[in-house]
Amino acid sequence: YDLSSFADDSFDVAYANQVLQHLSDPVAALAELRRVVRPGGLVAVRDADYSSMTGWPNEMAEWRRIYRQTCRKNNAEPDAGRYLVQWARAAGFASDAIEFSASLKVYSRAEDEQARRRWGEDWAERTLRSSFGKQALQYGVASADEMQAVAEAWQDWAETPESFFHYVNGEVIATV
Repeated sequence: YDLSSFADDSFDVAYANQVLQHLSDPVAALAELRRVVRPGGLVAVRDADYSSMTGWPNEMAEWRRIYRQTCRKNNAEPDAGRYLVQWARAAGFASDAIEFSASLKVYSRAEDEQARRRWGEDWAERTLRSSFGKQALQYGVASADEMQAVAEAWQDWAETPESFFHYVNGEVIATV
C-alpha cells in the first residue's frame, strides 16, 4: 500500500474497485489513499460481499466456502463490502464525510450473454490455475478433486443459457 512516490494531496480522486478484499490491511490502504487525495477530494471504494454470492442452477456454495476460507487464510476479508464504513472510519475519515451505498451485480442471459459466459469461464480457470486455486490446495481448504468439481460447476454454469448469478457490492465515497 506504498504510495510514497506520490506527495500528500496529489489527486482529486482515488478509486479502488474490488481491491480491499484482497489486502491484509485494508485500513492502511485507505489511509494511504486519504493521504494522497487533496482536502475536499474523494476516495471511492467498491468491494464485494462474497457471502451474498449465489446463483442458479448451481448456487456455487462449495466454491464460495473454498474461496472465503482461502481468503481468510491470507488474512484478507472476502466480505469486504460490509466493512467499508468501519475501515474508512479507522483510516481517519470523519463519519459525516462517508457516504455508503450498495449495488447488485447480476450475470444472466437477460443482462449480457457474453459477460455471463466470461464470468463463469474465468472462475473455472481461476479455480484450477490461479493463486486462489493453488492456495486452496496448499492450505488444505480443498482437495484437487473438489477444485476440479468446482471448476466443472462453473463451466456448466457458463454453458447454461438460463443461468443466473448475483452479488452485493458495498460502496463508499469518502470526502477528505
